[in-house]
Amino acid sequence: MTEERTCKVCGKAFLPNKYRPNQEICSSLECQYQRQLDNMKTWRGRNPNYFKYKENQDSSWKETCRQRSLDWRKEHQEYLKLYREEHRGRHRDYMRKYMRDYRKKRSMLQAGAGEKSTGV
Repeated sequence: MTEERTCKVCGKAFLPNKYRPNQEICSSLECQYQRQLDNMKTWRGRNPNYFKYKENQDSSWKETCRQRSLDWRKEHQEYLKLYREEHRGRHRDYMRKYMRDYRKKRSMLQAGAGEKSTGV
């Protein structure tokens, strides 16, 4: 039989899961959330460079990725045509929204540049 333990987070007594006899944290959502946060913090401490991408080290990295994407599109034009045909409505809606946002940003930038040049 397993013995009662004290949770390292909340300090309350709990019975460990029979499949996890070394359990140190109770199964309450708050304690499990705190356990996950602590685990992430520990992991990030052990792996400090994991999220530092190559683009920080080599400026040509971004251009290489862009070129790889362009090459793939050139080699798979038929796939893209078929995909767009199959998802015509969704693609049309996406492009409509994309262009609306693009024009809005462009007009805001032009309006901002116009104000600076006129001194208003």
